[in-house]
Amino acid sequence: METAFRKTQNIASRIFNSRYYLPAMLTLALFGVVFDAAFLCLCIYLLLCEFMLIFCDDLMSIFAPVIFTLETAVQYYKDLTVLAQYMWYAIVPVSLALIFNIIYYRRPFTKGRYTYSYLAVSLALILGGIGVIPAHEYFEPMGLYYTLALGIGQFILYMLFRSRITNCRDYDRIERVAETLYAAGLVFVIVIFGIYIENFAKFIEKGGVLFIKSRNYMTSVLLMSLPMTCILVKRSDLYLIGGALMYAAMLLSGSRSGLLFGTVLLVLCAVYIYITNKKSRRLYNWLFGIAAVAGCVLAAVYLPKLYGARFDGGKVGDKTRVEFIKRGIANFLAHPVFGIGVANTKDLSIFKAFIPGCITFYHNIVIQIMSSTGLVGIAAFAWQFILRAGNLLKNRKNRAFVFALSYLGILMMSFTNPGIFCPFPEAGLLTLIFTVVENNTLDEGKNMEEEK
Repeated sequence: METAFRKTQNIASRIFNSRYYLPAMLTLALFGVVFDAAFLCLCIYLLLCEFMLIFCDDLMSIFAPVIFTLETAVQYYKDLTVLAQYMWYAIVPVSLALIFNIIYYRRPFTKGRYTYSYLAVSLALILGGIGVIPAHEYFEPMGLYYTLALGIGQFILYMLFRSRITNCRDYDRIERVAETLYAAGLVFVIVIFGIYIENFAKFIEKGGVLFIKSRNYMTSVLLMSLPMTCILVKRSDLYLIGGALMYAAMLLSGSRSGLLFGTVLLVLCAVYIYITNKKSRRLYNWLFGIAAVAGCVLAAVYLPKLYGARFDGGKVGDKTRVEFIKRGIANFLAHPVFGIGVANTKDLSIFKAFIPGCITFYHNIVIQIMSSTGLVGIAAFAWQFILRAGNLLKNRKNRAFVFALSYLGILMMSFTNPGIFCPFPEAGLLTLIFTVVENNTLDEGKNMEEEK
C-alpha cells in the first residue's frame, strides 16, 4: 500500500513539473469555451486539486488548478445559483484533501514578516462595526464569508504558504508563479475572445464593446497577469504576444478601468522590459515604436466608437460611485473607530449588485476600509501596505520587483472596483505573491552571507 502511494506521489510530482502541465490546462479551458463545457472543466480542475493535495506536499502544485477553477466559474457569472447547488460537492472534498495534506506532510509553522500585520487586519475586520451592525447582518453567510476570508482566511493561507514554499525546491519559485499567472491571464483572453467570436454579428452591428457582466473581475486578474511578461520575456520575445493579447482583452472587456489602468501598466511594463533586456533593444526600438504609432492611430479612430457609450456623461454607475464616496465618508465620521462593519447593509439600496447576497462594495479601497473598519482598519491595512512596499523595494534589483507592477495593477483597480477586497482570487494571489517575494528576500540575504 505504501509503495503504491509513493509511486502515485512520483506521478503527481512528474505531472506538476512537466512542461506540458500548464499548456494542458489551458487547452482544457479552450475546450470549455469552444464547446460550452465549463462545468466539465470545473470538475476536472477540482479533481486535479484534490489529487495534488493528497499526493504532493508542495502547495504550489494546486495554484494553477485553483485559479483556473475560479476563472472558469466566471462563465456562470450571470447566474451563480447554477453552481451554488453543487458548492458543497467541491468544498468538502477539497477541504478534506487540504486537511490530509497538512497532517500527512507535516511542516513547522513559523512566523514571517507579515504574520502580525495579517493578524491585525483580521482583528480589524472582525471588530468592524462592533456596537453598530445588527447581529443578524454580522452573521449573515455572505458578510461573514468576507469578514473571515479577507482576514483569518488570508492569515491561514500565508502561514500555509510560509511552511510549504520556503522549502528548497528543484524549480524557480518566481518563474513558477510568473508562468501560472501568465497562463491565468491567457484563460481570460480565451474567454473574452470567445465571447466576441460567438457574438461577432452583434459586435459589428453595435459598433461598440459588448456588455460583459464579469468585465471588472476579469480585468483585475489580467492586470495582475500582464506584468508576468516582464519575467518570461527573458526566455523568449514571443511572450510579448501573450502580453499584447491580455491588453487587447482588457480593451474588449468594456471595462473603463481596464482601458485606463491597463494602458498605464502596459507602458510601465514596456519601459521595464526595455531597460532590463539590453540584448533585444534593437528589436524593441522597432517593435515598441510601431506599437506606439499604431496605438495612437487606433485610439484616435476606433476608441471613441468602441467606448463612446461607456464614457457618455451622466451614467448611473458613475453617479452611484460618487454617492458611495459620500456615504462611506459619512459612515466613517459617524463611527470612526471600528466603522460600520463589512457586512452592514445600510448602503445596499444604492448598490446595484449583480450577485444576490453580495456585500456593499464602495468601489474604492480607501472608502471601503474607512467605512467598514474605521481607524483600526486604516492602521492595520496601512501597516500591511508599508511592509509589502518595503519588501518590494528590497527586491528592486532582481526579478521579484516585477511583482510590484502586479501589485500596482490591482491597487489601481481597487480605486474603482472591489479589487483586493475580493478574497479570491485577488487577495489570495497577493498573499501568495508576497510570500514568494519574502522568501526571495531571505534567499538573497543567505546568498550574500555565503559570498561574504
